[in-house]
Amino acid sequence: MSLLSEFDTKCSVLINIRFQTNEDAYKAAIEKISECKKYDILSVTSFLEEPISKVYITDIIQNYCMFNHEIITLIDKNTSNLSCVHRGIKREERKNN
Repeated sequence: MSLLSEFDTKCSVLINIRFQTNEDAYKAAIEKISECKKYDILSVTSFLEEPISKVYITDIIQNYCMFNHEIITLIDKNTSNLSCVHRGIKREERKNN
């Protein structure tokens, strides 16, 4: 019998400025999130400026977090964090008719 629950796997993602490449920090974070599995605990840490982190973390919540489980955020001028349960796939965007 396994003692692991379906929420025991953590998937850590960092959002920071990449001095060595021109790669977009948010794009790299989304690519990492796409490697995470459903029910993983998404643990996102952003080292970007507070207004930018707020936008990125809000977008990740809206697209990748399960709403029926706890979502924890801490938005700060130096370091911002998000922890939530990954829904497995990105939510589809609503189309306006």
